[in-house]
Amino acid sequence: MNPPMKKLRYYITGHGLGHASRSGQIINTLRRRHPEIAVEVVSDAHPWFFRGFLDPSVPVRRERLDFGVLQQDSLVLREEETLRAYREFLPERARRVAAETESLRREGVALVAADIPPAAFAAARAAGIASVAISNFSWDWIYEGLTAAHPGYADVLASMRADYRCADLLLRLPFHGDFPAFQRIEDVPLVARRSRRTAAEMRQRLDIPADHRLGLLSFGGFGLHEFDGAALQRLAGWTFFAEAEFAGAAANLRGISPDLHYPDLVRAADVVVTKPGYGIVSEAIANRCAVLYTNRGDFREQAVLVAALHRHTRAREIGNERLRRGDFGEELEALLAQPDPPSALPPTNGDEVVADRLAEMVGNGDG
Repeated sequence: MNPPMKKLRYYITGHGLGHASRSGQIINTLRRRHPEIAVEVVSDAHPWFFRGFLDPSVPVRRERLDFGVLQQDSLVLREEETLRAYREFLPERARRVAAETESLRREGVALVAADIPPAAFAAARAAGIASVAISNFSWDWIYEGLTAAHPGYADVLASMRADYRCADLLLRLPFHGDFPAFQRIEDVPLVARRSRRTAAEMRQRLDIPADHRLGLLSFGGFGLHEFDGAALQRLAGWTFFAEAEFAGAAANLRGISPDLHYPDLVRAADVVVTKPGYGIVSEAIANRCAVLYTNRGDFREQAVLVAALHRHTRAREIGNERLRRGDFGEELEALLAQPDPPSALPPTNGDEVVADRLAEMVGNGDG
């Protein structure tokens, strides 16, 4: 009789798409390289994002252990509302930690991984299970930035840091901020989804005219309010792809079919138009795509990601209002005229390194 599979539970914040993207990449690699380890996901990330991407052997249970930063859309943060909401969440957090602690014990989970809900580490510690964080930032660092403008939330930061101190290990991704609460840190390479097709194959599949450039508008997760997609009609020689809500606003603006592998679109694109988030930044760098980016508000991670863009690919900033007006023809041309940066492409095998490290920890039963 075969021994029972060891179980790893992976908690993923529902904030945006970048956390789910890189976590899914790691989980898929873990299942491929270490099929003897069963993986389950606990997350309130968009279910449609996991469908068709996450290994079908991996069950997903919808549960909210944090909520990141509340946003009006991709570019506007609801700063103090976020701090108030987390304070109000603290009693519920205690109940959910207790419920997850009991579940971890009952299900015989061998290791907890998380990107990066604080409560997951408290539950693992209470259950007597090792836990590992995988991220380029922690929420206490982000919230600390918010409290600079909205003081008086020391209790929120204290709760988060107490939870994070329960983690046995942090696998720190590139383009990272400070991690004041973590005691053990190991640096790992970039985790990024990579294309499965060449740019030429994708352009042929998408029926892009040979004399057209391809632009990808990437504002998934929170959307983009008051965007004038019709203005793109003025940009002759361009075909754009965007979320379905914008499709048809201009003859040269198409919706993204759900059966497309998103990194294939990034690889095929001449330019990605976006706000700086880890998922799209890492995929643009890994798939060698230029990036026209706009400011996303007072989000601490932004400066780190913008520096990475300029270091590893062609990048240029555009103001929020010009972006919303669809007035970026000149900026696109200026961006494409820029030389490639001198920095080499960073290693992008972080999913393999992290997957193997998680398998080692599961096998050892500790960190």
